[in-house]
Amino acid sequence: MKPERENNLVDLLDRLLNKGIILNADLIISVAGVPLIGISLKAALAGIETMLDYGMMEAWDESTREWYRKEITNKKIPLMEGENIFQRTFGYIWYSQGIIQTWRPGFWYLTNKRLFLWREGEMLFETCLDRIGALKVKAEMHFNMERNVLILQQGGEVAHIYVSDIVGFKEAIEKATTKRFEKEIIAY
Repeated sequence: MKPERENNLVDLLDRLLNKGIILNADLIISVAGVPLIGISLKAALAGIETMLDYGMMEAWDESTREWYRKEITNKKIPLMEGENIFQRTFGYIWYSQGIIQTWRPGFWYLTNKRLFLWREGEMLFETCLDRIGALKVKAEMHFNMERNVLILQQGGEVAHIYVSDIVGFKEAIEKATTKRFEKEIIAY
């Protein structure tokens, strides 16, 4: 006899998050008929949305949302007057100073005036669009891992940029600067 439906981990997890489980347990420990210790356990296991639907964790949800509102308003992106954001994407810039070599994460902002990497109130990289001299997508090895990076040249400086859609990011920069970068990157 074969079961009509096989329950697997995904179905169980889906049911758990959508419906939830509530456990109530009361335990009384007694010696010689005399109750000594009483334990009352109550636990709920469900997805946050399910808990909020049943009126649980509302205070936590409101305090979390309030904290988020404060954090976002305290760390505004430094936009210039008349500057509009064309694209925002999470990514990295390669930082190499002496023996310190690492990818520094943040959010890349492409505007009508500049390209910059912003992380928690700190400007990690910034360039005006008209200073960009060349762009090229290149495969590089970092920490024994090959990845395609965007090489951006501005004046005599070269920046190594990584985002998940590297080709799309390059095309967006080219569109914002209204020029195609065909020339080769100068050796670095």
